[in-house]
Amino acid sequence: MSEITNQKSRATTKKANIKIGDILRRPIVRLAILIVVAIVLVVLIKACMKTNKNEEGLIGYQKMVNVKDNTYTFVDLDGNVKTYEGYTSMNDFYYDVTCVSKANEDGSGPNPMALINKSNKQVVKFGEYSSIIQVIGGKYYKVEKDGNYGVIDYKGKTIIEPEYSYISITTVQEATEVIFECQKDNKYYFISETGKVLMDTDSALHSISYSNKFNSDYDSVIYISVDNVRRYFDLVTGEELFKDIQDVNFSYNVLKTDGKISFYDNKLKLKEEIDVSQDYTSDARVYFKKYVVIEQRNATSGTREYQYTVYDTNFKKVLESTSRIIPVKDIDDNIYFIVNEEDSVKIINENKKETKVEGYEYTGNSIDKLQYLMLTPITSSNKLEAYDFKGHKVIDNISDYTQKGAGLILTKYDSQGVATRTLLLGNKKEIQLTDADEITANKEYLVIENNVDNTVSVVNNDGKVIVEKATGKKAFYAEKYAAIENEGNVAVYSIETGKQTFTYQSADYVNRDETVNIVELTNGLYTFDGKLVVEK
Repeated sequence: MSEITNQKSRATTKKANIKIGDILRRPIVRLAILIVVAIVLVVLIKACMKTNKNEEGLIGYQKMVNVKDNTYTFVDLDGNVKTYEGYTSMNDFYYDVTCVSKANEDGSGPNPMALINKSNKQVVKFGEYSSIIQVIGGKYYKVEKDGNYGVIDYKGKTIIEPEYSYISITTVQEATEVIFECQKDNKYYFISETGKVLMDTDSALHSISYSNKFNSDYDSVIYISVDNVRRYFDLVTGEELFKDIQDVNFSYNVLKTDGKISFYDNKLKLKEEIDVSQDYTSDARVYFKKYVVIEQRNATSGTREYQYTVYDTNFKKVLESTSRIIPVKDIDDNIYFIVNEEDSVKIINENKKETKVEGYEYTGNSIDKLQYLMLTPITSSNKLEAYDFKGHKVIDNISDYTQKGAGLILTKYDSQGVATRTLLLGNKKEIQLTDADEITANKEYLVIENNVDNTVSVVNNDGKVIVEKATGKKAFYAEKYAAIENEGNVAVYSIETGKQTFTYQSADYVNRDETVNIVELTNGLYTFDGKLVVEK
């Protein structure tokens, strides 16, 4: 009986094994496995790309908040505290690296310098350079050795050997890219941040400028003017692009010359050219680093003929019209094309889906990150109406409006000429305002302060009330916190939760650090969450 049972068991196991093997050999199962593997690979690649992208920004920032008995106390962006000892000087940490100095053992000077990371490990050893100066927000350091100057990055890698008598730095694109002007033996050398020498000259009559590029791969094109002659270079590859002494406007990969507009791809190879006849003048404007609008106007006297054409980053034609095309961006970074036709406004999304609002025109405005479009009725040019991007009316009979962060303050008059104010936020949320309400805003939320009722409210961009009419006056607001003062006490609220995180007496207040969310009181330094950083 036992033998029979064992045989059945082995048969069942073999049968199960056969079924699993058969299943794994099925094409649909193999395809499913491949799909899962592909998804995992995509997630890993995106994670790596995100890590590389973060390296290009400000990472690991720590700010020094206190020095006492050669002990340096730092706080990072998340409120974490770390102390360092044994140095005679320290700077703030950028890219998880900072410059320090320490005294020589025999007491002689000058004090040797080094770069250390946040773990207190030496990135550049003491004495390797006689001086180390932080530049470009800590991304680079100008170093001195044997009386000559060079450049290293925050990882300690040599960008420019210390062999120049003078180095100056030109920042490009808000310091996301730089070019180094170096001098040696009465000659000027222009060196990119990759260490490539773009060109050199003996002439002291020179200048450096840049033009934004129309793609996300590279940020800019540099042009160096020597004796009034421009030479264009790609800062990434170091390749020289153009030599021209005529009027050339190079912007976002769009080169405008007489009778021609030329497009270049992200490798700066000619992609497409538009010939402009002698009867037309032309202009090219780039919007949001994603689209370029070409305007062609008939230059013949007495004519008002226009042609507008929109191209994308691949320089493919997206849209064209004889009416003006105005690209706008909403609060969620969606881009729309607004086209004024003879008696209507077209709202076209990036998928070319159109919505038409009859009887209106869009005059354009300087509001960035729109939540609504302000349209003017053709029959009443002195009134405005708010529409969403689906073409639905939100509020009408608006006399005036101003922008506060992501919100719009709308002014309306009734039949008696009495004005009312409304704060219009996302999700068509309306908040009625009084004359005593004053509004301040940042990217994430708005603070409504009423000095008559002595109340403070905080709302987010979608109109959700985070703090509702707390008694007091606004003490300060930061990126994620708002502080309200009432009868000698200050209550700090978290914008994310709406809850109080810290309370202190106004009389104890000394100072506030806006960089790392630190408040200094008479008895110590605290984070906005109430954590004691340094005790006095």
